Amino acid sequence: MRSWTVVTLLVVAVLAALALNYVLLYRVAYVLAFVLVVGYVWSWANIRWLEVERTTSTTRAQVGERLVERLTVRNTGPLPKPWVEVHDLSDLPDHQLSQAFGLRSGGHRAWRAETVCRQRGRFGLGPIVVRTSDPFGLFPREVTLGEPQTLIVYPRVVQLREFELPGGELSGEVRTRRRTHQVTPVAAGVRDYQPGDSYNRIHWPTTARLGRLAVKEFELDPLSDVWVLLDLQAAVQAGLGPESTEEYGVTLAGSVAKALLDRNWSVGLIAFGQTHEVVPTDRGVRQLLKILETLAVVRALGRVPLTEQILTESARFGRNTTLVVITPSGSDAWVESLGLQVRRGVRPVVVLLDAASFGGYHSPLMPLGALTAAGIPAFIVRRGQPLDLAFAARAAG
Repeated sequence: MRSWTVVTLLVVAVLAALALNYVLLYRVAYVLAFVLVVGYVWSWANIRWLEVERTTSTTRAQVGERLVERLTVRNTGPLPKPWVEVHDLSDLPDHQLSQAFGLRSGGHRAWRAETVCRQRGRFGLGPIVVRTSDPFGLFPREVTLGEPQTLIVYPRVVQLREFELPGGELSGEVRTRRRTHQVTPVAAGVRDYQPGDSYNRIHWPTTARLGRLAVKEFELDPLSDVWVLLDLQAAVQAGLGPESTEEYGVTLAGSVAKALLDRNWSVGLIAFGQTHEVVPTDRGVRQLLKILETLAVVRALGRVPLTEQILTESARFGRNTTLVVITPSGSDAWVESLGLQVRRGVRPVVVLLDAASFGGYHSPLMPLGALTAAGIPAFIVRRGQPLDLAFAARAAG
C-alpha cells in the first residue's frame, strides 16, 4: 500500500533529521506527517454518510425483454466527496451499472441502466460496492451497500398455432368422465344457474331460449393430462449458446406447455438435466410460471439416457396420458420404450431436434424411421427454422 511507503519515508526522514540535525529533513517529516493525517481523515469521511437506493423494474423477465434499473447515491454528510466509485456486483450478462463521480455535501447522483435479457437463468442483482480514497490515494476504502436481489429470466416462448395433439380414442376404450367445477376443454351440457356460479360460465344462447339463466357444466377429460419430457442428456446435445439443441429444446418445452395450457389442458414437465426436475400436472397461468421457472435454470448436463428417462417416469403416465418427448438424440434405442408406453394406453408425440443442423454428428433419420414404423407422430425441428412452421407438417405417424 502507498500509505506504508509514506510511513517508511516519514520514519527515515525523522531518523535522518535527528541524526544530522538538518532543518530540511524536519520539514520533509512534517509534510509527510501532514499528508498521512489529512489523507486518513479524508478517506474516513469519504466512506461515511453514503446512502444507495436501487429500484428494479421487475424480478421476473423473459429472454428478449428489457430490465430497467435506477440507482441513486446520496451524500448525507457535511463534507463533499470528490471521488466516489460505484461497482455493481450483478452477474446478469451485459448489465452495466458501475460509475465514478464526485458528490457535493447533501448532493446526490442518479442514473439508470437498461439491459436486454439475452440469457435465461437465475441472476443476482447487487449488492453495490462503493470505493473511495483520499486525494493522495494513500487510504483506499470500500463499503458494501444494499441487499442483493434475484432476477429470474424465463426462456423465450413462441406461439405454436400449428401444434396439435393426437386426437381420437383407442379402439375398445371406455372413457370415464367426471363432472368438475373447473373450466375444462370438455363441456358436458347446461343446467340452471345456481347462486355462487361464475358469470363467465353462463351459456347465453340457452339463457335466451329458456328465459332464465343457464350455465355450462364441464367434465374432466381423460386425455387432458399431458407430460412434456425434455431430454437434457449432455452426450446428445449440439451447438453453442442460443443456437444449440439445449436452448431450442427449452424454448420448445415452454412453448408446447403454453400452447396446451392456453387450451386448458393439464400439463406437467419432466427434465433430466443437472438435477431431476418434475413439475406435476396442473392447469392455469400459475402452472405456466412454474414450468417456465424450472426451464429457466435447467442445463443440459444430464447423464441419464432417454430410454432410462422414459422407463423411470413411466409410472406417472396413466392410460390416455399424452407424452410429448423433445430430444436431439440420433439413436433409435429409446423408441422401443415409447412402444411399451403405447401398449399401456399412453399417447406419445415426439419432437426431434436435428442435431446435425446444429453442427452435431447425428441426424434424426434413424429414430424417425423407427417412429414411423411404430406409428408414433413425430416432428423435426432444424436450426434456424421458425418453430411454429416445424409443426405445420408432421414428419411421421
